[in-house]
Amino acid sequence: MDREGKSRGKPFHGGWGSMAGQLAKALLPRTKNGAHVVMQVTDSQLRLVYVSGAGGITGRHGPVEIGWAADLRDVAWVRDRSDVVGGDHEIGFVDGSWYTVRFAGQGWRRMSDAFPVRLSHLDPVPHL
Repeated sequence: MDREGKSRGKPFHGGWGSMAGQLAKALLPRTKNGAHVVMQVTDSQLRLVYVSGAGGITGRHGPVEIGWAADLRDVAWVRDRSDVVGGDHEIGFVDGSWYTVRFAGQGWRRMSDAFPVRLSHLDPVPHL
């Protein structure tokens, strides 16, 4: 999953205190050992986990910890924005905020299936 500035459109809507703002802050963990950020969708939560890049002498990744979590009931919708860039999706929250993420890696096309409400790029952003 990537977080990057975009020249087209806004990366998120809502203030830093909104759910989208909290997600935005969590996507940049404060670490000096290069943690990888992985999004997980469970039956009850949307969460970001940090996988430490500080491998030991075994060459494996370091510890994993939850960096941010939200109840899946707080996710109102996910909207496919592959019309802009392949893999881009907007995640909308019940507080009216939304954040654009890029699903990357193997299986990214199936990632949005894990969310309860999926919209296409032709669907308008719902106003709650």
